[in-house]
Amino acid sequence: MFCSKCGTQIPENDHYCPTCGEPTFTKNNVPNESDRTAMFDPEDAKRTNILSALCYLNFIFIIIALLLEPNSKFLRYHINQSLVLTVFGILCGVVAIVPFIGWIVSAVGAIACVVFTIMGVVRAFRCEAKDLPIIGKYVIVNYN
Repeated sequence: MFCSKCGTQIPENDHYCPTCGEPTFTKNNVPNESDRTAMFDPEDAKRTNILSALCYLNFIFIIIALLLEPNSKFLRYHINQSLVLTVFGILCGVVAIVPFIGWIVSAVGAIACVVFTIMGVVRAFRCEAKDLPIIGKYVIVNYN
């Protein structure tokens, strides 16, 4: 685990960065399970943030990213989030087959896909690794 403030590696069970004192937990002293930023090397995140952001926009960028940076854990995290978002979008399209209720659910899902895509792009560009709401906890591509 790495400090989100200074980038120092933090021992597994420490609650504060040994260099700058930054807490590894949220203000309530409870781990923020959806924020995985500290799991990744800050240099890796800085090197691959733009490529990570592009992965949310088109499947071709995922293939290019895997070819260019196959060992980047930060990039693989965002590839996973992008693929989960793609599966969610496909499921929303399938639900549209059902008249009326399916159309409504599909429309809400499509809006959620757009919002989640924007969130993913912004977070990747900021070198953050925060799970997308609702769907972010699922894993298709291992990033550990």
